[in-house]
Amino acid sequence: MRKSIRKSFTGKLLAAVMMLTLLFAAIPTASAATALKTEQKVNISVKCTKPGYTFELFRVANLKSTTATPYKTEYTSLVNSVSASVLAGDSKASLDALDKADLSTAVSVGTFASSATNTTQSFSSLKQGIYYIKCVKYPAGVTSVTNSVLALPYYNNGEWVYSYAEINLASKVADDTPTTEKTITNSTKNNTNYTDVSLCDTVNFKLKNTVAGSNEIKLTTYAVYDDMSAGLTLNKNSFNVYLADSKSAKIGANLVNGTDYKVNVTSEADGKNTTFNVALTSEYLAKSAFYTSNAKYVIVTYSATLNKYAVKGTAGNPNEDVKLEYGNTSGVDSVPGNKVYVYTYGIGINKLDEAGNKLAGATFELYKTKTNAEAQTNAIASGTSDSNGNVIFKNSANEEMKLQSGTYYIVETVAPAGYNVYGKVIDVEIPVQYNSVFTKGTWVQNAPENGTVDITVTDTVVFFPKTGGFVGFIRVAGMACVGISLALVLAYFIKKKSAKAAK
Repeated sequence: MRKSIRKSFTGKLLAAVMMLTLLFAAIPTASAATALKTEQKVNISVKCTKPGYTFELFRVANLKSTTATPYKTEYTSLVNSVSASVLAGDSKASLDALDKADLSTAVSVGTFASSATNTTQSFSSLKQGIYYIKCVKYPAGVTSVTNSVLALPYYNNGEWVYSYAEINLASKVADDTPTTEKTITNSTKNNTNYTDVSLCDTVNFKLKNTVAGSNEIKLTTYAVYDDMSAGLTLNKNSFNVYLADSKSAKIGANLVNGTDYKVNVTSEADGKNTTFNVALTSEYLAKSAFYTSNAKYVIVTYSATLNKYAVKGTAGNPNEDVKLEYGNTSGVDSVPGNKVYVYTYGIGINKLDEAGNKLAGATFELYKTKTNAEAQTNAIASGTSDSNGNVIFKNSANEEMKLQSGTYYIVETVAPAGYNVYGKVIDVEIPVQYNSVFTKGTWVQNAPENGTVDITVTDTVVFFPKTGGFVGFIRVAGMACVGISLALVLAYFIKKKSAKAAK
């Protein structure tokens, strides 16, 4: 029985020993690891599918071999401010230190500039050590950049690895190209892209510009450029600038003109386009307030007045958001904006007599309402026919009247000598239709030719039996006087003749 028990125990012990032997044999040991080849060169491949970035590769530490274990490495720093203890294995601490370090003592291996056609690059036959990949140039729309630090060779699964197949640098940057958009906020046509107005009317504009940069990468330049047609006069004191959230709701108070932003008028003259820009100051861009987390837009509002140089008709008077320019210490970029249009029209008169001859000297007044026309009060413009019978309506400043589309009322107040005043109120419509899309260079679908509605007004000759009037009365009265005089003379001679006969 004891023999049997001893035999059983011996068998179990032998099985346990064999199992432990197999288990330990399956665990890799330092002695089983491939030895580090200190003379072998290392390679690094990088990739960036986002154009406009430049990366520089630095060797910041040399490998210092150790005999403690074949899979342990130590390094000698080439950057004085980065300690050996940091280089011993804490990659985050190394990266934080290198981002702030003076790299003048590090070894620059080369650069990689990404573009639409250049998205990858390899750095080969490098000395073993620690490498730092720094983004040294980036587009102005960048909000954050994370640099890279890596050691080559590195130990993995019992093997020394001497190459990085590919590092995706695009995943380490965050960028967002800003946008700029112009709208009309008081359009008479309920459309932010266009309006139609009369001479001296005010048009309100809004520029909606996306915020760029971040607290980590602050901007040094941020300006929106505008080109206003000659038919619009910029109201220089109308500017307001403020930050807004994603719903365009205002954040805080308006920015201060001259301190936080400046309006720079670069070209201005009668009959010429006005160009200007609204630029945030470098002092304001250096503040954290501009990069607040809920700030999505920089809003710029201002107004302009339709002036005497305005173009009538389908060409309109454009106001162009030329570009938003933004930049940082790495460079300056820009994005284009859009155009909005201000349309205006006119009314003209051809003055004729009943035979179709052109009449000069007829005066007309223009009104907005029929009530005013009938009462002949509150005229908005007047005009007198010239030698060609043409009437051009002008305002009190003697400027040709430009008109919003719609219905107007005309009254002839003075007729040429020898003619009757056209006695009726004349209704005139400026009919205009607009497209829902911009087509063939205009938003206008249908409008009067050359932007002006021309009407013909005919006057009649003064003739008392037909029309009466003061002139007719004078003519008839004169003829009556002549007739009476002749009758009296005739009566005198008849009486004298009768007297002679009686003798």
